[in-house]
Amino acid sequence: MKKTLIIAAVTLGIIGCKQDKKASPEKLQITNEPQKIEGTSGETKKPNDAWVNNIVLNNNIKWNANKETTEGVMTMLSLINEDKKWNTIEYKKLGNRLNEVKNMVVKECTMKGASHDNLHVWLLPLIEKIEMLQNVESTNEGNYLTSNIKNHLEGYYDYFN
Repeated sequence: MKKTLIIAAVTLGIIGCKQDKKASPEKLQITNEPQKIEGTSGETKKPNDAWVNNIVLNNNIKWNANKETTEGVMTMLSLINEDKKWNTIEYKKLGNRLNEVKNMVVKECTMKGASHDNLHVWLLPLIEKIEMLQNVESTNEGNYLTSNIKNHLEGYYDYFN
């Protein structure tokens, strides 16, 4: 009886480990409210750009992305490129507008498999950057984050069609 229980426990452990490796990437969150990025007051949290070390091409070919994702990226870039007098309030509004477009991209995503996994590698840091912009505390910080987000969005075209 003990032998059977031990074998069953070991088998379940092995199966569980194999399933963890195949688990889908972290679910993306659709949010309406900005999320506060914790940090010391007055301290600018640097955006995460490590995604460029984790994303891969499809045998040196760009991944096919769904139309809605590509349109969302174009919309976000056009929002950033608007000719405005930028101040902290405008940067926060921009963050909210980018968040709305990001929510649409997440909701409309139909990508599957490796292309979807690589989209997550690209998208998760973008979500964090948008949240940071929604909570910006100075014009300099807003300018820095907006420039970083713009570069991030332009990087989409290096990996996706």
